[in-house]
Amino acid sequence: MTGQPGGGKRRELADDLIQREEVEARINKLIKKSRPIKVEITDCLDELTNSLEASILEQYFIEDIQLDTIALQMSYSFRQVKRLYGDGVKHAKIPKNCDTL
Repeated sequence: MTGQPGGGKRRELADDLIQREEVEARINKLIKKSRPIKVEITDCLDELTNSLEASILEQYFIEDIQLDTIALQMSYSFRQVKRLYGDGVKHAKIPKNCDTL
């Protein structure tokens, strides 16, 4: 008795490698699928006239940065960033044929 748990199915390195390959394939498939969506979002942001709104939306949607962190980075209050975010969403022109966003 070692005091360590010993039950369950024994794992083999080959099983771990197969699982890793499956996960990598899923990730690559999702990356490939997300690229056109990212282009659509950046095209939409490029058309915004307010550069602060565009910057906040890009950081939030493309760079996956939370609004409170954006506020700290830009030296703005959270309230200002939240307002600019809301205004940017209102001003963004989403294509009518866009069913991916």
